[in-house]
Amino acid sequence: MYANNFKIALRTLLKNKIYTGINLFGLTIGIAAALLIFRMVTYELSFNKEFENYDHIVRLVSEATQVDGGKYYSTCTPLPAMDEMEAKVPQFAAFGRIMEMNTNLMIRDESQERSLQKYALGEDESPFFAEQDFTNVFKLNWLAGNEKTALTELATIILTKKWAEKCFDNWESAMGKTVYLENIIPVVVTGVVDNLPVNCDFTFPFLVSYETLKNNAKLFNYSGDWGSCSSSNQVYARLEDKADRTAAVSLLAMVGEKEYKNSSGKSGKAHIMQPLSDLHYNEDLNHSGSHRTSKSRLKLLSFIGFLILIMASFNFINLATAQATLRAKEVGVRKTLGSSRKELIGQFMSETGILVLVSVVLGANLAVLGSPLLKYVSDVPDHIPFLSQPKVWVFLGIIALVITLLAGLYPALRLSGYQPVRALNNNVSHESSGGAAVRKSLVVLQFAVAQALIIGTMITILQMDYIQSRDLGFSKDLIYTFNYNTDSLTVARQSALKQTLLQIPTVEAVSMSADQPLSGNTWKTNWRFGDRPEDEPYALSIKMADSDYQETFALQIIEGRYLMPSDTMREGVLNETAIKKLGFQNPAEAIGEHFTVGRYSVKLVGVVKDFHTHSLRNEHEPTVITTAKDEYSQAAVKIRNGDIPNTIAAIQTGFDKVLPEQIFGGSFMDENINRFYEDEQRLSATCRGLGLLAILISCLGLFGLATHAATQRVKEIGIRKVLGASVTGIISLLSKDFLKLVILAMVIAAPVAWWLMNSWLEDFAYRVDIEWWVFAAAAFVAVAIAFLSVSYQSVRAAMMNPVESLRSE
Repeated sequence: MYANNFKIALRTLLKNKIYTGINLFGLTIGIAAALLIFRMVTYELSFNKEFENYDHIVRLVSEATQVDGGKYYSTCTPLPAMDEMEAKVPQFAAFGRIMEMNTNLMIRDESQERSLQKYALGEDESPFFAEQDFTNVFKLNWLAGNEKTALTELATIILTKKWAEKCFDNWESAMGKTVYLENIIPVVVTGVVDNLPVNCDFTFPFLVSYETLKNNAKLFNYSGDWGSCSSSNQVYARLEDKADRTAAVSLLAMVGEKEYKNSSGKSGKAHIMQPLSDLHYNEDLNHSGSHRTSKSRLKLLSFIGFLILIMASFNFINLATAQATLRAKEVGVRKTLGSSRKELIGQFMSETGILVLVSVVLGANLAVLGSPLLKYVSDVPDHIPFLSQPKVWVFLGIIALVITLLAGLYPALRLSGYQPVRALNNNVSHESSGGAAVRKSLVVLQFAVAQALIIGTMITILQMDYIQSRDLGFSKDLIYTFNYNTDSLTVARQSALKQTLLQIPTVEAVSMSADQPLSGNTWKTNWRFGDRPEDEPYALSIKMADSDYQETFALQIIEGRYLMPSDTMREGVLNETAIKKLGFQNPAEAIGEHFTVGRYSVKLVGVVKDFHTHSLRNEHEPTVITTAKDEYSQAAVKIRNGDIPNTIAAIQTGFDKVLPEQIFGGSFMDENINRFYEDEQRLSATCRGLGLLAILISCLGLFGLATHAATQRVKEIGIRKVLGASVTGIISLLSKDFLKLVILAMVIAAPVAWWLMNSWLEDFAYRVDIEWWVFAAAAFVAVAIAFLSVSYQSVRAAMMNPVESLRSE
C-alpha cells in the first residue's frame, strides 16, 4: 500500500508542475531561512555554557537608584566593597577579583640580536589582572603550570595556548620565560591554559597576577574608595549551591549600607548578583569580549523564522484546497472502488510528505550555501560545523514532521470527506470544498506578516539614519584616535608626541585625554558643589582631557570659557545637564563657583553644550571635563581632508619615533561610534532579508491562486469578451479580489507593527517618530507587488482568444 501511495503521489506531483514548483520553491526558501536563523539563535544561546557549573557563577554588580526613581546598573564594584563581600558572604565557594586592562605583551631580546618583539591585542581580546581564585570560579583546562599557585606570586602571568604559540615557538617552551607588559613590567610565565571556546564572553589572551596590579597601583589606577568606581574593576563568584542564592542576596544587600547612604539617610546603591547565563544578553550591563546580543532580538528572529515556515505551509494549504474541485472526481472514483477515508488521507499526506522531504533536502543545502552571509548579521564563526551537528538533524526532523502535518492534514481531511455521488456529478463547488474562506484568511495572514516586516524594516532604517545624522554635540569626522601607556616615562613624553603630530602638514589639531567624548566608558564619582553640606544625590561623570580637547572635537561652550593648560584638576567645565540638576536657571550664575571631586577643589570656568557620552539609548548625564595629565591614555588627531592614508602613516611614524617600545593601533572615531549600534544594524539587515523572503513566499502563493482563478474562469472571461468587455476591465475583475485581501492585511498589520516597533524604539532615549507615511508607503509597496504577482495571469487570461476559451471539450 505504501509503495502504491508513493507512486501515485509522485505521479500527481509531476502532473501538476506549476503547483508543485510553487510549493517546493516556497518550502525550500522557508526551511533554509529557518535553518539559518536556528544556527544564529542556538549559537548565541550557547554562550558561556562550556564552563563547569556555569549556572552557579555570578558577577557582582551594582544597582543605583537615581533622583527620578529610575534604576542605573553598573558592572563596577568599589574596591572596599569587594573586601566586605568576601568577608560577609560565606555562600561563595570561590571569589575572584579582576581588573580589565588594555595592555600589550612584548619580549625583549637580551642579546640584542633582534629588535623588540611586540604582540598587539586582537579585536575583542581583553586581558585581566586576576586573583588566583578567579581560576576556581572559572575552571580552565590547564596545559602547564600549577592551577593552585600560578597567579599567587608577584609578576606572574598565564597565557592561553594561542598566545603562548604566538609569543614563542610552541606553547611547551613558554613556561618560565619572561615577557613584558608594555615593555615596562617583567612577568614570568607560570602557566598555559587551553584556548577558550568561541562562544564565550571571556576572550582573555592572558591573566596577570593581582599582586602585580597592587604593586603597580599608580600605573594602572588601582585606587579608590566607596565613592568612586571604575567599570574595569569587577568581581566574579561561584555559589557553593544554587539554593544559597537567596541567603547570599540578603547578605549582599548589607554591603555598603552605611557608606552608600545619601543626605536623606537612604541608600542610593546596592549590590546584586548577575547570573553568568545573563551576561551575554543583558542590555543594561555591558561586558568585555564578544558583542552583546539581546534576548529580545533572538526571540524576534525565532518568531520570524517560525512565521516564514507557517507562510510556506499556507501556500500548500491554499493551493491544495484551490485544486479541490479538480480532484473531486478522483476522490469519488476511489471511494466508489472501495477506498476508505483513512486510505485517502494517507494518499494525500504521502504527497505532502514527499514534497516536504525534497524541500528539506534542498533547504538544507541552500542553508549551507547561504551560511557565509551570516557574517553580515551575526557573529557565528564560519568554521563551526553545521549539518554535522545532531541538534540540526533533530531540528530538521521536527520541521519535516510539523510542516507535513500543518500543510497536509487540513487539505487531506477536506478532500477525503467528499461524498462520491456529488463528486462524480461535479457538484463540488469552491465554497463547499472549504476553500474560499480558508484561502482568503491565509492570504490575509501571509500579507499581514509580510507588511509588518516591511514596516519594521523601514522604521529600523529611519532610526539608524537618525542616529547617523543626529548632532552628537561634537565633531566626529576625520578624527583619528590611538592609545598609549600611562606610565611616568610615557607621561613625560606626551608633549613631544603631541608636537611631533602637529608638525604633520595634514594634521589640524591634537588632543590628549583619558577618553573621547562618546565611548561608553563610565568613570563616575560622588561630588559636592559649592559650600553645600552634603554630596549631590547623583554621581558625576568625568572626562579628563587637555586644553585642546574642545577645539579638536568642536565642543560648544555656551557660557564662560574652556580649560587653561594644566597637569592637574584645577578647572572644570560642566555640561548643561549638570547645571540644570544643580538648579541653576542661568548657567552664568554658576561660573566661578568651586566644586569638590574626590580630594580636589575644582573651579567652574565654563558650561559646555550637552554632548552624547553614550549611545542614543541613554540620556545625557551630568558630566565634567577637567585636566589630569597623568590619566591621559589616548590621542585624538583631527585630520584635514586630503591624503588620509599617508597622514595615518605619518602619524604612526611619529608615534614610533617618540614611543618606539609601544604598539601603535588606531581607528577613526566615527567607526568606533558605529560599533555601538551593531545589534541594531544587524537587526535592520536581518529584517530586510527576511521581509524580502516573506514577500516572495506570499507572492508565490498569490501567483498560484491567480493561476488557478484564471483557469477556473476561462469560459466566463470568454463570454465577457464576446459581450464587449475590455482587457483592462477583465484584468481589474481578476485582480480586485486579491488586492482587497492585501489591503485588509495592511489594516491588520499596521497596529501590530506600530506596537512592536514603538516598543523597540523605547530602548532609545533619542528616537524618530513613527509617521503615517511609513504605513502608506508599506501599503503601496505591498499592493504593487501583489498586483504584479497576479497581473501576469490576469493579462494572459484577458488576451486569450474567446473562441478558444468557449470551445467545448
